[in-house]
Amino acid sequence: MDFTTLCIHGNHRKYDNTGAISVPIFQSATFAHPGVGISTGYDYSRLQNPTREHLERTVAKLEGGIDAMAFSSGMAAIAALMELFSPGDHIIASDDIYGGSHRLFFSISKKNGLDFSLVDTSDISRIESHIRPKTKGSLC
Repeated sequence: MDFTTLCIHGNHRKYDNTGAISVPIFQSATFAHPGVGISTGYDYSRLQNPTREHLERTVAKLEGGIDAMAFSSGMAAIAALMELFSPGDHIIASDDIYGGSHRLFFSISKKNGLDFSLVDTSDISRIESHIRPKTKGSLC
């Protein structure tokens, strides 16, 4: 399927039975269930909701991926990403990052045991020179 077609029709899952072409914006924070302990897959909007799920499935298709995650902000995304690492892990990041990311790295993640090297990522040799045994996602 062409990229532009995928953008519009990439996720074939229907969220309602009205025949609407666009996915409706579900503004509900909570969802009813058929019974106690029986979930519809949607419990509380901060966990998942049909609107965000549609976006995630469409982005995954566009990227040729299995799944995707959407966040309400870039900082929410990077804070979640930091949870993938363990104390002692080393991360190489661009020396030209958003100030909020810098504060997250050096005021919060560093005290939680993560180590960072900020480098000019436009030069592969500078990146390679900062790779250590504990660097995560490295080329080695």
